[in-house]
Amino acid sequence: MVTRANVEAWKPEKLSEWAQELEDDTTAYETQLGSMITHFQGTTWQGAAYSAAYDRFYEENDQGRRLSIEIRDIATALRGADSRLANERRVLLSRVTEAETDADCPVGLTVDDSWKVSAKPYTESDYTDEQKKKIKDRITHHQGLIDSAKTSLLTAATEATTAINTASDEVRVRGDQLGNGLDVPTPTAVDVAALGRQDGETIADGKLSDEEIAQISARLGQAGLTPEQLQALANGEEVTVPQSTMDYLNNLYDKAGRDGLIDLADRLVIDGSPESLELRENLANGLLTLSNEDIVTRAANGEVADRGGWNQLHPEVRELIGTRPGLNGSPDGNTRDLPDDYRSNFGPNMDRWAGVQAYTKDMRGFGQFLAASDQSYIPGERFGVELDRQAANQAWILDNGGYQAYTGDNNEPEWLARTEHSANDLLSVGSRNNDSSYALLTGNGSEELFGKDVPGQSYEKYDPQVVRGIFQHDWADNGTAAGQMVSWIGTESHEVGADGKPTTDALQAREALTRLPELLTPREEVDDPNDDKPDRHRSGGIDVEEFNKIEMGFVNNPELARGLSVAMGSNLESWDNHLVPGTAYLPEHGEAQLAVTDANRLLYLASQSEGGRLTLEMARTAHEADILNAAFTQQEMPPSKYLEQHLSDLATLDGRISNAAANALTFQDQYTVNEYNDAQQNIYDNKKAAAKLVDQILMGSVDVGLDYTKGLTQDSYGLGAATGVEGGKKVTAMLGEGLIEGAIMSYVDEPEKLSVEYPDGATMNALAVNEFQQKILNYQFERGELNNMNLIDPQTGRPINLNENVPEETQRQLKTYMLSHGFQPLVESYTTKYGLTTLSGTGLGASSLSVIRTGIEMASK
Repeated sequence: MVTRANVEAWKPEKLSEWAQELEDDTTAYETQLGSMITHFQGTTWQGAAYSAAYDRFYEENDQGRRLSIEIRDIATALRGADSRLANERRVLLSRVTEAETDADCPVGLTVDDSWKVSAKPYTESDYTDEQKKKIKDRITHHQGLIDSAKTSLLTAATEATTAINTASDEVRVRGDQLGNGLDVPTPTAVDVAALGRQDGETIADGKLSDEEIAQISARLGQAGLTPEQLQALANGEEVTVPQSTMDYLNNLYDKAGRDGLIDLADRLVIDGSPESLELRENLANGLLTLSNEDIVTRAANGEVADRGGWNQLHPEVRELIGTRPGLNGSPDGNTRDLPDDYRSNFGPNMDRWAGVQAYTKDMRGFGQFLAASDQSYIPGERFGVELDRQAANQAWILDNGGYQAYTGDNNEPEWLARTEHSANDLLSVGSRNNDSSYALLTGNGSEELFGKDVPGQSYEKYDPQVVRGIFQHDWADNGTAAGQMVSWIGTESHEVGADGKPTTDALQAREALTRLPELLTPREEVDDPNDDKPDRHRSGGIDVEEFNKIEMGFVNNPELARGLSVAMGSNLESWDNHLVPGTAYLPEHGEAQLAVTDANRLLYLASQSEGGRLTLEMARTAHEADILNAAFTQQEMPPSKYLEQHLSDLATLDGRISNAAANALTFQDQYTVNEYNDAQQNIYDNKKAAAKLVDQILMGSVDVGLDYTKGLTQDSYGLGAATGVEGGKKVTAMLGEGLIEGAIMSYVDEPEKLSVEYPDGATMNALAVNEFQQKILNYQFERGELNNMNLIDPQTGRPINLNENVPEETQRQLKTYMLSHGFQPLVESYTTKYGLTTLSGTGLGASSLSVIRTGIEMASK
């Protein structure tokens, strides 16, 4: 990373000084070149030998002057770099100066060596809330300007380096020619596109030597992106690369092809050497670079000359990833069959079994190859959309019977294992692109982005519901990749640009937040009044069956739940107002608003993991701490008066997050208890059925073709028993009285079923109110105003712990202190508001939990 100290120490003028030295030396060199011709012109030597020598020296002179021209090109590149870098440096450092001399900011600002803007130390109690807000706003404003100027400087440095290196390469080639003599064939300029084709053909051939592995890896490394360029891509900015880079990548992947990449990647993994694994990573990085629409090349006038993107990828890659087999009724299938290369009677005349074998193998190999890329490399928007949709389709196939219906044979375990891993790998790469996630969550985007007009593929207007399976599947990575599809909403929603306003990414994140309820809490279709169902006043409620699948998706994928908690916790202001009339995005204000029921259900889903619950509680605690800190540091009114205006919101917020956690844990208990009880009941029922069946068989009421002459019983159930004829008759006689069934059942215990323990509302309320009082005591202690020693723990010297049992006298002292300082009415109001919120929002029984989760009362059994 380039630091402030580095940039301040830069002396761009040295580049021009170097350019002048090169030009001076070149002028002297040109003078010496001219003396070769002058020497011959001043001699009396004549004849054929003279003419041959003259021609040779003339050619040397001509080639030498060509070299001098190319050296002067380096000087030109150096002067250009000086001019541009000096200007970019001046702009960046001026932004730093503006920040550190900002007269509009209530306190002084400073910029550290990593370009981070911060306020100089100040006492918060000396400033109003408005002034403190202005301090934050000014920091944000200057940080945006500095970040933009820094990115511009680093881009200029990269492009200047490329220009100097290109000119230097030309000099090196010309110098080699002169050094080896003019009889050596004149080398042409390096044809980078040809190198790409050559390397691609080598990859397709598959037989790489160690030298070729090192050579291709080095070239791909040169085509790689700098950390600054990768960050620019992550910020949604365009990144300029040399045309030679684009040409090399384009030709390499064109010649390598899909099969060449998959086969080579597999061999590199098997080889396992650091060099092999480095090549695999560089190949994956290069493919993602080529796929990205924000990677551009520019003409001399600065206009975009070429651009990365989906269409730059090999047609076979586009076919594999873009073709979604509509197996098992997949909602997002765009073809009834596998891609052409894997269809029955296509290509090598394979049957369906062989087609699935090859398809799952290649999909697994390609997904594994892409996942080997550096995490900071981002696929293009269209490529990201296709990767995520393919992952959702693969998950659907797995969750709805696999390939059994397609092949007519049982699923091979390796098919399912490959599909599981390929879906996970594709999603892990596709979800790196936030623009892709935005498009998939909202449906906003061009028809081309969603795959219109692709030959051989059907097209329907995109509906976000088709990728709902991503949030229902039980992922191998615990939902890490699926969580990325929503966690970006939290990390991006408060980003601001150089103008101090929310960035496009921030606005998209806020809009995406408002689309989560319809995706994660889907609605059922409105009842048709013409069918035989009764006409309900509130038809079209939540789709309970689909929501149950989503609930289990969040239970089974703790990282998915945590990802949603990041989105919700970072956007608390979008749902803390429980009086908004409905969920909506207000584009003219850039605001997201979630209706209370929608928000509560999202909080409930986010609370299905320990990490999710902790994230939400941290967000709530931080929000509460800001308000409490402001209350105890402002000087305009007593802290109790200040808190009074925020109390209702604080208590309600606390209650809603507590409800979400309690309901999530209760649901999980309900599920696991029911699963246990069902399993035990199934075992019990099977034992009873087996006893009854044996009773009926041996009584002869079920004819199973007993052959007593052989002393064997063999039935259509696949059961066999060796028994003597007499013994068999005795058993039959005993069973006639029902003795055997009774004896068997005496050894089969009826299962002891577990029951769900529901939350204790009183305990929840007591803990929350004690925590609120605890924070008041802590803040008063820090201010030196906790003067009641009965409320100080003599062991720690700090306020007593209210979540531990304390004597009645201490309780009286606490109430007296709260009354005398004006806090008791707040505590009582908090108790009431929190209690009402938990009473209405916590499932204290199976039926109430069902209503809270789905809006529908649980059917009685």
